[in-house]
This record gives sequence, structure tokens and C-alpha cells, in this order.
Amino acid sequence: MANASFPRPLAAARAPRPVVSATSSSCLGCDQAIDPLRAGHVAVLGGHFCYFCRSECKQAYLSALGEPQEDIATLVPPDVASADRDEAAPPMPEASSEGPASGVRAARRPIPRARRLSVRTGMGPRRPAQLAARAMATAGIVIGCSAAGAVLLAPVAEAVRAALVVASFLALALRIGLVPRNRADAHSFIVLLPALGATAAACVALFTHDPRSAALVVLAGLTCAAACAVEMLIGRAWMGIAVARDRIRRSLHVPVRVAQGEDTFEATPSDVRSGEQVVVFAGEMVGVDATVAAGEACILPWLDARDEIVKREGDPVVAGARVRSNQLRLIATWSGRDRAWTRLFGLEAGCIDADAPTARTLRHAVERGAPVAALLVGVAAFAGGATAVEILAAMCAAATAFAAKAASSVVALHFSRAHLDALANGITYKDPRAFEKAASANVAVLSARGTVLLGEPEIVAVEPAAGFDADRVIAFAAGAEMASTHPFAAAVLRAARTRGVRPDHVRNAKVHSGLGVTACASSGERLVIGGRAIMLEEKIGFAMFDARVSELEGQGRSVLLVALGDRLAGIIALQDGLRAGARVAVQLLLDARIEPVLLSGEARETCETIGRALDIEHVRPEVLPADRGTEVRALAESGNVVAVIGYPAIDDGPLGAADVAVAMAAAGSTPGEWAVALAGDQLRDAALALTIPRAAGERARVAMAIGATPGLVAVLAVAFGIAPLAVAPLAALLGAIAVMLHARERPAGAR
Repeated sequence: MANASFPRPLAAARAPRPVVSATSSSCLGCDQAIDPLRAGHVAVLGGHFCYFCRSECKQAYLSALGEPQEDIATLVPPDVASADRDEAAPPMPEASSEGPASGVRAARRPIPRARRLSVRTGMGPRRPAQLAARAMATAGIVIGCSAAGAVLLAPVAEAVRAALVVASFLALALRIGLVPRNRADAHSFIVLLPALGATAAACVALFTHDPRSAALVVLAGLTCAAACAVEMLIGRAWMGIAVARDRIRRSLHVPVRVAQGEDTFEATPSDVRSGEQVVVFAGEMVGVDATVAAGEACILPWLDARDEIVKREGDPVVAGARVRSNQLRLIATWSGRDRAWTRLFGLEAGCIDADAPTARTLRHAVERGAPVAALLVGVAAFAGGATAVEILAAMCAAATAFAAKAASSVVALHFSRAHLDALANGITYKDPRAFEKAASANVAVLSARGTVLLGEPEIVAVEPAAGFDADRVIAFAAGAEMASTHPFAAAVLRAARTRGVRPDHVRNAKVHSGLGVTACASSGERLVIGGRAIMLEEKIGFAMFDARVSELEGQGRSVLLVALGDRLAGIIALQDGLRAGARVAVQLLLDARIEPVLLSGEARETCETIGRALDIEHVRPEVLPADRGTEVRALAESGNVVAVIGYPAIDDGPLGAADVAVAMAAAGSTPGEWAVALAGDQLRDAALALTIPRAAGERARVAMAIGATPGLVAVLAVAFGIAPLAVAPLAALLGAIAVMLHARERPAGAR
């Protein structure tokens, strides 16, 4: 019997009608009236636009046409078009027609494979083009070196020298033309124009019998050969990133079962819109970012995750999560390229390697600085009385040396690798700017309750005052805490049930956030439960217990004071454990030179004890929830970049005031204000969200220095005439080799 809470299969679609013109105002799959300007799905058949109200109608219509699928160009609405292009069109797996073991039978028709737009990333060309590009690069290196060697080692006719130089340039141009440009790389003109200028200068010198023709031929040959070698090095370095991204795209390209009322139909992840309901059964992968609308299940929270967590109603889930038990009904929040796991390596704006501020700034500096360096060196050559050909050659040499294309590319490479490492740990970033902002954080604020601590305290001691017993103290506390949702309230109520104590029938209970609870006891007396602050506010003395309270707090325990009327009835001591991975997380922050700050509403003695257990020296105790945002802003006012680690539902105040908000278990949710969102809830992963981009930034700065130094030295040497022009391409190649060797060294702990 089908479960009534989950949808039934969609009824068979009607037979397709003949293709009509673009003015058609009805869905070709179900005959329902539809506005062509607002149609959810569109296909182009026979030169005409065909409109459909739902993805299922379009799929059924195209399948029933009997035409080859490769002759059909499928269009998608504008809001998912960019995502569809970025999916690389991997084939959709064909699901079986049987439902899961629960007996629910859902529509599992295979989704038609339509022709999609090609993906031009510059990192994954088709095999023939890849082989041709490699052959051209190799030919350019061999011919360019041959041109230089022929001049230096053997007498060769001028026509042969010119032919070798031109051939090496053509090989370089063909290599660049065969591989579409990667947006993370500097523009190709900074490679082609200096090579073209050097080739032209060499040819003119040869045919005019210029006495410096030999030097210019060497410059042209080495310029083309070095450029080809640099292009090969860059392409090889990006290969691993391209493979990893392609694997993620293909892994996430799974059928999504969309629910419409009591029916379901299968769609691609790019066809699902925000707000649509999706059904996922045990053993299936979630294809879109979503929020749980109904059900409870154990899931692997992200792609390649190892540890299971439980997701309940209201919890976010990211695409790539796999349901291990039960079934879930989800409400889609993000689909296509906007999903958390693919958001930062798309083709458009928002790609981490192309749009990270540091990578973009360096790329623009290379693109705009090379012409400036060439002009300055050209002016210096003109002032030195050089001929026109020599001036052109000097300008080309300077541009070649200054254009550290490999350095700018490797900076983007470090960011891309760091992003993949973050995804492997369930960490997502809002955008490239958020990634770099996380790298600059030097203070990390951790909320004690629920973040550093488990948030599940247990009562370890009940000490009544004279005239009261322990059960009566528990009864008063349980009666008042029934109005609270604080973890202390849950601990008190658990203790009352365990001891078989009936809570006192209190009236008019009022919760004071961060302080405690006031109420009227069944005897009519005032009842106050909380810490020292609320006792002072209510003018209740507790001097006889002050020493004992300080002793318990020094042991890392939290203390609740229970007062009836105007005197203390007793104290309740609670102990909460540290979260697994808390010490590791703090050590990661310390190793990255990020100062951890413990923010808590606990008493100073308790907070300092927790801090000592975690090696946290900076503690901010006795801070009420309403004041925690102010505390975070105060830390930032001293010039720090402050990151806050916490849960959105508990720590909204400090997260909202942070420069970098690290929201745990929030990836895939609808709000997009968090700079960093975790798919899981491990504190170690939250620390890695700050340390991974920080390490990537440090490595990027080293790469910039390594790659740019040889070129800058060569520019100065050429400008002042203290080195031959041929040193420029050699310096550019040396810098490229250095940064590529540096890029091969993986940082400790990288996956």
C-alpha cells in the first residue's frame, strides 16, 4: 500500500500533437492554456518554438516524437540556463521502475538526453583537440629551440632561419587557438603579441641583413618556445582540477523526483525550481539543495562524506547528500549551478579561480602591466639610440619577461585546490570574496553552549539549604523550567523524571534570556531560578553559598541557584562535556595564527576552566545572548577580522555581527547571508573553513613572488642593457617552472 504522505505516480501523458508555431498558447503535452512568455519549459523543433507547462510534458512529448534525440536542441528557462551549461551534460542514470522497499511506487521514466551547449572551460577539450594542442606545443618548443640553436651552433641560410622562426610562432598560435581560454588565465594577447613582435623583428632583420639579426632570431625562437612550454605547464597543472570538478558535476547529475500534488515526475537537477517539492527514498542521492519538509532520516551529509547525521524537519540538505534510511520530502532551495557544491566553479561570474579578488587583481596587473613595461623599455631603447627593429625587439622582450602568466594562473590554481579541499570536508563558501575574507580572519569567536560544549548538560549535584531537601529543590526548579527551552531546563526536567519528582505547580513563569526564570510557586511565594546575576537583580542574598558556587564553577560546572521567597532554597550543579573535535579545532586555529575567543554566558570561573581545557586564553564570560553581537563588534573595532563559529538558530546575533560568519549545519539553506556554511556539524570542519583558505592565500603569495621575480629582474636587465634580450623568455620560463614545482607541493592535511 502506498504511503499517503508521499505522491503517487504521474498519469501517462497524452499523445503528442503536431508541432505548431511560436504563437501557440497551449502546452503540447497536456493541452492546458499557457502563456508563451512564461512557459516553464521550451523546445525548438523544426525551427519552431514549442512550449510546455511542465518538464514531464516536455519529456513525454519529445520521447513520443520518434525523432533522434541528437537532432533536438532543448532550451531551459533563463533562471537555470547558466546551470544547465555548466553541468557538462553527463548522461542521466536510468532508474528502475520499481519503488523502494516501503512500497511507494513513483514515476521513474528515463529522462531524454537532449543536445546541450558545449562547455568551453579551457581545461577539458575533446580528445582530438587535446592531442593536436599538445602536438603544436611540442612542435613550437622544438622548432623555436632549433631556430635559436641553428644561429648559435651552425651557419644556416637566412631564409631557413626566418622559416623556423615563423613556424615556431604559428605552432604557438595554433596551440592557443585549439584550447579555449580558461578565465583564470591572463588573456592570450600578452603571449601572442610579444611573440609576434619578436618574430617580425627577426624576419625584418634577416631580410635587411641587420648585424643583430642573429640575436633577434634567438630572441624570437626562445620567445615562442618558452611560451609553448609555459602553456603546456599551465594546462598540465589544471588537469587535476578539471578532473575533480567533472567528477563532482557527474556525481550530482542524478534524477530528481519532483512532487506535484499527489503525483511525481523525474527531472534533471537544472529543471527543478526553488520552492518545488522533491521526494528522496533510502539509498538515493539528493540532487538539489533543499530543506526538509517532512520525514526524518540518517544521511551522509555531503558528497563523499563518511559520517552519518540525522536530518529532521526544517534542516537544510545539500545536493550530493545520500539518504541511508527512511525517506524525506524536501523543498528545493538551489538547483543547477547555484547548488552549494558547484557554485564556485562555473563559467559565469562567481568562479573562484577567476573571480577571487587576489587572482583577478594579479591577472589584471599582468595584462595591463605588460604593455606598460614594454613601453618603458621601448622609451629607454629609443633614448639609447637603438634602431626601430631593436626598439621593437626590446619591447617584446620586456613584455615577455613581465607577463608572468604562470604566476597568475597558479594563484588561481591554489584557490581552486583549496576550494576542493574544503568541499571534501563539507565546507561551502558564499562567493569568492567570502573565501578570501575567511582567509584574512585573525580572530575566531566560539560560542560555548552548543558549539564548544555538547549542549546536553547533566545534573551532578543538588545541595539544599537548611529547611529544604534535594527533591523539593528539584521540584521547584522543574516547575519553573517547564517554561524554558534552555539546555539547563531540559537537564532539570530529565532529573525530575529520573528521581520520580513531580514538578511544582508554578504560575506566571517568565523566562529572562540568559539569566533564568521567575515564577510564582504553588505556595504563592516568589520563585527565582538562575545564576548570580538574576539573584542580584531580584535582590536575593546568596552569601552562604557564594564560596561553594565559586568552587563548583572553578571545576568547570554551571550552577543554578534556586530561591523561594527572599531566601535561597539550594543550588544545582550541572556538567556539560566538550564536543568531539573541540581540542583539535582550537589547535588548528592556533597553528594558523588565528586567536580563538570563547564567548559564553557562564560565570567567569566556569568559562576560564573551559578555556584552560582547550588552551583558549581569551574568554568573554557572562555575556547575555542579546549582547553577544555587541561583543563581536567590539572585537572588530580594534582592527581584527572576526570570524564567528556557531549555529544559525542559536547564534544569530554574533553570526550577524561577524566579518566572517561560519554557520554550522547550514549548507543548502535558503538564506544566503552566511559567508561560510557547513553541511555537517563538526567543529573541526568549522576550523578548517578558516585555515584552508588562509593556507591557500599564503601559498598564493609565495607563488606570486617566485613567479614574478625572474621576470622583473630580466626587465631591468634589458632596460639597462646589461643582459642580452634572449634572457627575457628564459626568465619567464624559469619563473613558470619554479611556480609549478611549488604548486606540486601539497600542504599538510590537504586531501
